Amino acid sequence: MEDNIPKFDIPLDFIVGDSITGEILNQYGRFPCKIKAGVFVLCVQGSVQATVNLTKFIIKPNDFITLPPGCFIQIHEVSDDVKLCFAGFSSTFVSHINYIKTITNYLPVIFDSPVMPLPVPVSQLYQEAFSLLIKAYSLPKTIENKEIIKAIFTIFMQGVIELYKNHTPYSNAPMTRNMEICREFVQLAMENYTKEHSVSYYAKRLNITLQHFCYVIKKVSGRTALDILSNIIIMDAKAQLKSTDMPVKKIAFALGFDNLSFFNKYFRQHVGMTPQEYRES
Repeated sequence: MEDNIPKFDIPLDFIVGDSITGEILNQYGRFPCKIKAGVFVLCVQGSVQATVNLTKFIIKPNDFITLPPGCFIQIHEVSDDVKLCFAGFSSTFVSHINYIKTITNYLPVIFDSPVMPLPVPVSQLYQEAFSLLIKAYSLPKTIENKEIIKAIFTIFMQGVIELYKNHTPYSNAPMTRNMEICREFVQLAMENYTKEHSVSYYAKRLNITLQHFCYVIKKVSGRTALDILSNIIIMDAKAQLKSTDMPVKKIAFALGFDNLSFFNKYFRQHVGMTPQEYRES
């Protein structure tokens, strides 16, 4: 199973296991990784310090992690005794399922708070479910049945919705309009950052004035809207520079920059070195 742990995507429609080690996770520590697959993880023991999207987390036993396609993750520190159960669904498989429609109301909070602490009984139930899936996975031709995999994915997604409804502080916490605006902005930014780099575009999409938009984002997140957008763009740039041999010019164009010189200047401004220097570092 270790050879199938995805850095960005997975080679099969579905994988499941409990063999992720600290050594494997440390491979993610060199640079941000953009997850194209849909991944679900349960921490059984040990701890992991990681940044998911724009937020740092300390992942502990009984924490459940949901990583929808498009998430960024970077591992910072892993304990020697870490044990994680995981299930992953390839981007190709997920693209044929309208999962976004299923979790539309919860997608902003999943992106914002992908790490969810579970009560021990619920965590044990998930451990048993992972154990059963791992045994089923070893049976001949199990992963060749698309309908079975689709059913497993649906169970995970519905389970995540129920977890956010019943076992997190978000279920009872009042959601202010300002918080909604901030979460909607992050979701829009994650979906459009390769095409739209202007803060005014997102204010317009949210149907509020630019001045009020900037005020709300700063008040709720403590960061400017431009900082959040820049961080997302730079995370993707770093991931592509370290994980592919794609020319810097093509990476710049893929991220919505019309001019290589401007991309180089933009990257240096935020990272302190040119894209090529970062690739070679």
